Amino acid sequence: MSEKISSYRWVMVTITWLMLFAQGMSWFCFSPMISALMKDLSMTGDQVGLIIALVPLSLVVLCIPGGLFADRFGVRVTVLIGGLLMGVFGLLRGFATDFMMLAATTFLCGAGYSIAYPNMPKVTGIWFSPKEYAFASGVMFTGMEVGMALPFILVPAVLLPWVGSWQGVFMTIGAFTLAFAFVWIVLAKERPKSAMASVQNSSVAFKGVPFGKSLSTVLRNKAMWILVVTTFFLLAPQVGLLGFLQTLLESKAIDPTTAGLTTSMISWFMIPSSFIIPILSDRTGLKKPFIWGLSLMAGVALYFTGTTTGVPLWASAILYGFLIGGMAPIVLAMPVETVGPLHSATAGGFMLVGGYFGAMVGPWLVGSLWASSGSFVLAIIACAILTEIDVVCGFLLKEGSREMEGQA
Repeated sequence: MSEKISSYRWVMVTITWLMLFAQGMSWFCFSPMISALMKDLSMTGDQVGLIIALVPLSLVVLCIPGGLFADRFGVRVTVLIGGLLMGVFGLLRGFATDFMMLAATTFLCGAGYSIAYPNMPKVTGIWFSPKEYAFASGVMFTGMEVGMALPFILVPAVLLPWVGSWQGVFMTIGAFTLAFAFVWIVLAKERPKSAMASVQNSSVAFKGVPFGKSLSTVLRNKAMWILVVTTFFLLAPQVGLLGFLQTLLESKAIDPTTAGLTTSMISWFMIPSSFIIPILSDRTGLKKPFIWGLSLMAGVALYFTGTTTGVPLWASAILYGFLIGGMAPIVLAMPVETVGPLHSATAGGFMLVGGYFGAMVGPWLVGSLWASSGSFVLAIIACAILTEIDVVCGFLLKEGSREMEGQA
């Protein structure tokens, strides 16, 4: 039985990767089509900003309920429900005839994203030992990173010429999401309870945890509150920069194609670091030094990304992507170690509320400082400072993996 479980965990990683890829594509396919959407739906810039904010808004509202639902009914069913909502309403965006309909379908697509996403870290807690948490998370979350980066290339170069309209792009991506949800329900499994017990040295069933008990356990854990703050300051400057970097670069007379390619480099170089840095973390058995060290360097790299051109710009963008890409899976793996796999979905949802609140605040802050000052200088300085706050958070966190192993 243990051999079968060991091999099947990589099937779980593969199908989780597909779901994360679909989530990234569903979210970021909007950005390359903003001009066409503004023209066809008579949208204003403020309305475009609201559309972009709807996915993080749905995550803030639904992350914790999604985690609680999964702790009660299991990851398999919860991710399926999220995938179906994401696919159906992502597809229905292609039928939008005005701003309100696009906003409604985008929010409901984001609701599916919000139900599924916080439960992805739980797969590592169910199927992997504590020593492999960070690496497994890194493998899985490259799906999200590819999904974030690919639309900037795939939508204008392939999908729009192929399907002929933004409506067709939304429908195509929605259909692929539904297909991935079907693959998930066919192949996904809840890990046998006997196997879970060997990881936690516990006979407690993994499913069937009361909502109140999971939430109470998470809220009373001080380390979880620090993780919430950490994810806020990880995502706020990251999304703020990504949301406006192309516009910033075009304001420096960089052509749109080069500006878009440069922006996508941040996401592309998050991918190799999602493997490399978690491996180093796993081998050393440490996470704190990576969190504060990566944050320290990332703040500097972000500043130079927003203030330079030419080779320094490319080097800074690549370095920034590499640094934050390596930090993300380490942070996302920590709820499992902090509260244990039994409550990890609720903990993941709670942590991501902080992160995606940051994803809402970051773009708002950058846009406000740009509008008030007429330049991006203050916005870039603010994003760099926000990034450096995670240096403090890194020092405040406690190493959890060794404690868990000692209890196993």
